[in-house]
Amino acid sequence: MIRTIPSRGVPVLRSTFRDFLPPRAVVAVLAALLGWVATAVPFLAAAEGPQAAGAPGVGLSASGQAARGNMHRRSSQPNVILLAADGWSEADVDHPGTRPHLEKLAASGARWTRAYAGAASTPASRAALLTGRHSGHGRLRGPSPTPLANEDITLGEVFRAAGYRTAAVGVWDLGGNDTSGHPLKQGFADWFGFLDSKEARDLHPKSLWRNTDIFDNLIDAQGRLANYAPDWFARFATNYVQVHEDHPFFLYVAHPLPGSVGSRETREQHLRLWDRLVGSVVRELERGRILRDTILVVTSTGGGGRGEDPLSEGRLRVPLWVSWPGKIPAGRVHDRPVALWDVLPTVAALARVRAPAELDGISLAPELLGGRDPLPRAGGLYWETAEAMPRRAILWEHWKAVERPPAGAVELFDLQADPATLKDLAESQPERLSEARRRLREAADPLPSTHP
Repeated sequence: MIRTIPSRGVPVLRSTFRDFLPPRAVVAVLAALLGWVATAVPFLAAAEGPQAAGAPGVGLSASGQAARGNMHRRSSQPNVILLAADGWSEADVDHPGTRPHLEKLAASGARWTRAYAGAASTPASRAALLTGRHSGHGRLRGPSPTPLANEDITLGEVFRAAGYRTAAVGVWDLGGNDTSGHPLKQGFADWFGFLDSKEARDLHPKSLWRNTDIFDNLIDAQGRLANYAPDWFARFATNYVQVHEDHPFFLYVAHPLPGSVGSRETREQHLRLWDRLVGSVVRELERGRILRDTILVVTSTGGGGRGEDPLSEGRLRVPLWVSWPGKIPAGRVHDRPVALWDVLPTVAALARVRAPAELDGISLAPELLGGRDPLPRAGGLYWETAEAMPRRAILWEHWKAVERPPAGAVELFDLQADPATLKDLAESQPERLSEARRRLREAADPLPSTHP
């Protein structure tokens, strides 16, 4: 039998009782009893009858009508699930038939074809995703680990303040035990996974972090060693959904896959695992009849091509999909540039919870719900590498400028005419070059002396 992971009263694995009698079995018994009662009291069958087996579609009965939601749910607030892969790029998307769960999810909501990572490095990109601030204003700007501070406000804190239950699973990267950046100090009541990317290099760890404790009971139901971390993260995510299906929750899944691997075969295997994780979460939402009560955001903290320039389009471009059945029209495709720091204000607006002030991100909710343009973005999209001689980039309209060390030369590209950024127009566009330099100066705070 699988032991419950120690937590603050919130199990993420089935307890001993549930191993003998899973919750779905209880539902089946109750459904059978209800069916017997319904033969004597017909109106009960009409009011409470279970969904027909094999009902087609998401949340639809056999007749095509919307199925009843979770009868135990007492809140109108939607759940929010943020699924963020590592190394999954926009170039990985257009392969029909190879990622069935992701393809189905993309078709169920809105997709941006020009979405960008939060930063050139994965830790800083995660920070931008969770705080709504780009690397020119955030605490993390480069690959060096540094914890979030008490004054940083994360998505976990935003939703916990609104009465949500909150959990994070996967790779944290924003502060270890005994730091202000630990997930339990950044708004998450539950945490399970790797505290940093160095730990996550071993996908078969001897142990994982569970809140502030080490969890080394990595065994399966038969008592055999089962320490493949992605499997445990999928298990945590689906069990968390199941346990909290009657109360609004915010779940952040920071997946280590597909990651940076040299073999194409291994990468493809990792992408299939990522696809299955997304599918398992959606399936659990369907089983609990809360898919229509859930905002799903699927993205990546950085693209592939680890050998490329970190500010290249290939490294920065990531998928960004948002689904909320019944609220967000399906099949919408947007090609306006957006970035991961737009996620916080967007999901806060969709869920009608208060977002922090002075964010770099803008809410995409008007675009998602009504097809209207969001508020204009000031300055453009900005990234920096925070090295001893940092590289910086800014994108506005269809122009992208990249400043490179050591002399601070600025390259200028027209992405509309040259999406691969092959032709530098700095010499032929002096006015645009001057504008690019001004935007780079104004986009960021001075680089901290520690270069985090």
